[in-house]
Amino acid sequence: MTASAADVLANIDLFADDQREHLLEALAVARKECPVVHTRSDGGYYLVTRYEDVRTVCLRPAIFSSAQPGLRGVPVRLIPLDVDPPDHRQYRRFLDRYFSRSFLLRHEEQLREIARDAIAGFIGDGRVEMARDYAVPFIAGSLARVVFATDNLELMRRGVAAVKRCALESTPETFEAVALLAIEAVAEAGDRSADDRNVLGALAGASIDGRPLTAGEQVAIVTTLLLGGLDTTRGAIVNIAYHLATREDVEPILRTPDWWRGPLDEFLRFETTVAFMARTVTQDTELAGTPLKPGDRVVVQFYSGNRDAARFDRPDELVFDRHLNPHLAFGAGVHRCLGQHFARIQLMIAFEELLKQATNLRLEEGADIPRQAGVPFGSPAELHLTFDRR
Repeated sequence: MTASAADVLANIDLFADDQREHLLEALAVARKECPVVHTRSDGGYYLVTRYEDVRTVCLRPAIFSSAQPGLRGVPVRLIPLDVDPPDHRQYRRFLDRYFSRSFLLRHEEQLREIARDAIAGFIGDGRVEMARDYAVPFIAGSLARVVFATDNLELMRRGVAAVKRCALESTPETFEAVALLAIEAVAEAGDRSADDRNVLGALAGASIDGRPLTAGEQVAIVTTLLLGGLDTTRGAIVNIAYHLATREDVEPILRTPDWWRGPLDEFLRFETTVAFMARTVTQDTELAGTPLKPGDRVVVQFYSGNRDAARFDRPDELVFDRHLNPHLAFGAGVHRCLGQHFARIQLMIAFEELLKQATNLRLEEGADIPRQAGVPFGSPAELHLTFDRR
């Protein structure tokens, strides 16, 4: 039996399956009546639901610390995601270069080859399970290619396999396997002279505060890079594919050369794959009239902020011709997503390459659309589609 919106508001649990059906409705009520909602779930925290309040938290890292950004914790360090200013700025200054659009486009043809290889595995069947058959192999291969950027094909192969397994299972063991791979990759990079043509090679010569990065910092950075784009970009591919298969107006939009400049942002706003992140209060403050004290946990609900009618006209509809779309899908403030340009490039390539070979994608008759466990509004765990070859 599913909980009603009133029941959900009484004690929100962002991981509860029985709250999923009415959570959006409950968040809409919260935005109007109690924008900062306290819940006893997961040890107790305050859920921030309005757009402007979410931005306020993200833009005040001295008061709302990111030292533990996972609501239920994470089994490994995730630098720079779990680092606050001023140290955060130094890590980002080093990393931003390797995730600029111009730098990433050096890998464009290799990424297209990865997409085409994945498509070759299903194009002859006339059907595809979008997560397993396309999104996961493409995203895992892309991450390994961009992060490792090495001629060591064996390391690349194992990198793809580890990241793919983590994407499919998301267990502590798979996180640890990626971390172990990161240790090996960092060690190999250290055996070579520093190579600033790629992020892994550059780690060998990187420094913070005038000192070399420790081995632990190097591993935490590589782990973050490998894991950071997994569920997020995979979810975005599957979400867009769902609309492609269920709306006649979407395929012409995706065939427009610059669709990734405007319509893509609307897809990201409408179905934000990183629904929420946690912060820890460091000093007495208040938010939307709610007093907060040091140690309080605050969860910023990006998905709710992106559905706020005070900021977006017709927030519960896909509106592809929005003039301005300052959505929160990539966060805000100093922790705005490092990989936002990488995600855009991957999404552009994924659908350009798919639609070169397939058309008229539609839901496979009788197929279920299960949701990802623990993700209130995440992409379907499986999306079975059929299509016509071009």
